[in-house]
Amino acid sequence: MVEATGLPVEWLDMPAGLGAYHQFGVTAPPETIEAVRRHRVALKGPFATPSGGSVRSANHYLRQQLDLYACIRPIPVDASRPILLVRENVEDMYAAIEWWAAPGVAQAVKIATRHGCERIAETAFALARRQNRKKVTLVHKANNLKLTEGLFLEVAREVSGRYPEVAFDDMLADTACSTLVLDPGAFDVILTSNTFGDLLSNLGAAVAGSLGLVGSLNSGAGVHIAEAAHGDAGHLANRRQVNPLALFESVAMLLSALGEDRRGEAVSAAILAAKKDGPTTLDLGGDATTDAVTDFVCDTVTERLAEDG
Repeated sequence: MVEATGLPVEWLDMPAGLGAYHQFGVTAPPETIEAVRRHRVALKGPFATPSGGSVRSANHYLRQQLDLYACIRPIPVDASRPILLVRENVEDMYAAIEWWAAPGVAQAVKIATRHGCERIAETAFALARRQNRKKVTLVHKANNLKLTEGLFLEVAREVSGRYPEVAFDDMLADTACSTLVLDPGAFDVILTSNTFGDLLSNLGAAVAGSLGLVGSLNSGAGVHIAEAAHGDAGHLANRRQVNPLALFESVAMLLSALGEDRRGEAVSAAILAAKKDGPTTLDLGGDATTDAVTDFVCDTVTERLAEDG
């Protein structure tokens, strides 16, 4: 896909995930993290991570050690104007601070800092301004978590004052879930913490039709990692049935983050064309292969960029 845009690139393959754990004893080897830090950009596939036990996802190490505090996920419930979900990426429960308080009693800490809340709120409002969006909605549970979620709500209100042209409101997380299903048009930009963002992005993907439609960009101070929002879909491995559009959407965001707006827009336009007239994979009720969708999108990107000169 990247080559189809004409962008010159040299690929460096680095190990991560469960395979890396079996080989190196860690899901994100230090060499991999340093390579991303040095080159400042990466495109990654989905990782499998066991539930429970002691093996942490490579995503955890990459996001924490590279301080990739912002996760951007466009939810395509409306093809012409997806909901932009902006979630905080390194605090909340994702900090993974937990311990055995007593035999049979496990505890975990939810983290919220003013600095973390402010920078993710700034990200959401700045994106809203840049994309000419009208409203940012903070999704929270400050009715119950008075300190952590309350701090997020307080800071988001403060940041909203710096963007008078962008409306701001807030919604409880449980209400947001039902609203996303029944009235997705109520949202333009969703700003939220890590756990709620993870749940809402998958719920929104289901409303849109498939997890295979949602891309994801993890960003920090000049470092970006693009990935599909879905998991590893191991049961579909080597069957050429996985929908590649989520990864392509991530590529489009990555290109834009690098200042390659023309190329990013061409990829986004090709994705829309694929949804409308292109071959359809298993997740959307079709029988097209991953290769067929990839060829359609790459050809469309090449043609569009050629037409634009």
